[in-house]
Amino acid sequence: MTDEVEQIKKSFRSKGKSSFLKRAFIKGVAGILPALLTIIILVWCYQFLRNYVAVYVNTVTEWVVRGVGLEQEVLKINKAVADNISVHIAPADPDAFELQLRPVTGIILSLVLIYVVGSFISTFIGKKLFPKFERMFLRLPIVKAVYPYARQVTDFFLGEQAIRFESIVAVEYPRKGIYSVGFVTNEGIRAVCDKVNRRLLVVFIPSSPTPVTGYTIMVRPEDTIPLDISIDDVLRMSISGGVILPENQRLPRGKTKPLQVGTVPPLRDAESGEDDNPKAR
Repeated sequence: MTDEVEQIKKSFRSKGKSSFLKRAFIKGVAGILPALLTIIILVWCYQFLRNYVAVYVNTVTEWVVRGVGLEQEVLKINKAVADNISVHIAPADPDAFELQLRPVTGIILSLVLIYVVGSFISTFIGKKLFPKFERMFLRLPIVKAVYPYARQVTDFFLGEQAIRFESIVAVEYPRKGIYSVGFVTNEGIRAVCDKVNRRLLVVFIPSSPTPVTGYTIMVRPEDTIPLDISIDDVLRMSISGGVILPENQRLPRGKTKPLQVGTVPPLRDAESGEDDNPKAR
């Protein structure tokens, strides 16, 4: 009997050690993974800009410099920069330094070009010319099948109409008793509002894990629940499948018990007071 008790104690100790090692390993991964993913994303963005943007910007810049005849001025600038950089950073060979500097130069020029284009589009002349350029661009056979959808994605996140997504609500969708979080994007369609003789709101409900796609529905304003959360919080919640919740919307610890399968109480209809679950009747 004593041997059996000792064996049980040893098994519990071994399980305790293995569970401790497992928890420690998971905590280590959880601590390192966010920083590692951040570095990977930043490196990927840098490589993407260097390989697919900076190379072409540098090519055009070199073509312009040679066409205008500013080679000597550019070499003087490179030498001045090389003289002001530490010897440990700048290699001794000026040509090597020029090759090292070119990707960064292309990225900087790309950012400057984006700013210049954005400033021009914001002007009165740019607002008139840019739509004409887009219409000409959409006449191309292959481009017109891709560009409109790419434009919708960029307008969703970066367009001026993103201000319309400031209203965050919860609605009962796709059926009564199930709540979904969405963005109020506009007033309802006039034909539908006139038919039902009431005011409606257009709500875009993002899907998980790609919030760019989703469902667009029309609901009554009184059927929406306003939420005090930001757009970024909704997007993070959708991408993570509800794992990441806003801090101000988390229930305090100790107030609720973890739910288990088979212990969830049946849903009740708010109007009739009856159970929606037929087995509970």
